[in-house]
Amino acid sequence: MRKIFLTALFAMILSVPNICGAVNLSREQSPFHDMIFYPRVHMNDAALERKINTAIIAEIDRFVTGVYNNAQANNFEVADIRADYEIASNEAGGTVILSIIFTESNYFTGGAHPATVKRVLNINTSSGELMSMDYLLEVGEGVSSEHFRQKIETALRRHCAREGIQLFDDALPLKNLPENFYWDKNLHIHFIFNHYEVAPYAAGIIDVDIDA
Repeated sequence: MRKIFLTALFAMILSVPNICGAVNLSREQSPFHDMIFYPRVHMNDAALERKINTAIIAEIDRFVTGVYNNAQANNFEVADIRADYEIASNEAGGTVILSIIFTESNYFTGGAHPATVKRVLNINTSSGELMSMDYLLEVGEGVSSEHFRQKIETALRRHCAREGIQLFDDALPLKNLPENFYWDKNLHIHFIFNHYEVAPYAAGIIDVDIDA
């Protein structure tokens, strides 16, 4: 009986790879913009696949719409718009987390430099739900938001001291918990601070591993 049960369980696992393993991804190019790329998820569950891919496309649409709305409102000309991505985790630590880091950039004619930001989508691939800061607090087993804030600030200070980055005088304490975070393949949590959030433009985009 045990052998039959284990055989059936193994067959079920193979038939539902999105629950017990990494999802399959392909690289797609926007049909409207030559330099915009995004991942497409492929799964056995068509409804779940559609839900996740809809969330990914929504992020690209949000970015593109925001750029052109800004250009129209300020009478700018869009000289360049592009987006690419990296996968920070896909089945991190055997879980069902897909963390996608988008690098989104645009440049208006006459501007001093392109505006570039990193934005993250964290997706639970067993449900298709986005995983926000609320999720971190819920799974923290009673860890308060203040405790999390202190942990992020400590890691940020350590990172900037190591890299020789000078924070803005009023950067700390953080006014709000940052929402831009991702899991890496080892389930370490990273927080991303974009240009001017906590330091001058020259500091670049700051990526802080709070579990290092």
